[in-house]
Amino acid sequence: GPAQAQKQPDPKAIQAIFDCLAAGLPKAWQRAWVVVTEIADTGKARRFESQSFYAESSTAMAGKPLNTCGAETVAKGVIALSAELPAEQRHWKEARLTFTSDGKFNLHYDYGK
Repeated sequence: GPAQAQKQPDPKAIQAIFDCLAAGLPKAWQRAWVVVTEIADTGKARRFESQSFYAESSTAMAGKPLNTCGAETVAKGVIALSAELPAEQRHWKEARLTFTSDGKFNLHYDYGK
């Protein structure tokens, strides 16, 4: 069948995640990102951890740890976004949600090997 266009994530959900990150962002931030990693998949349940970072340069690859309103809140938000994906795309190993200070965002899933 034709390739399905990826649905755009719910802007309200994206905003809620950003609001949680914003708690710890310095004024000079350029990029902020969340990495949610699957740490266990028992078949019945998947477990995740989330880490958040920011950089004061748009090109810096390494970020500084970001204190958010709560790692659990961020992880749940990102996991909820992926519930919109077609079933075969939901089993990602890592999800990365990046925000830039000009108001853009990018959501990327990594499916591992």
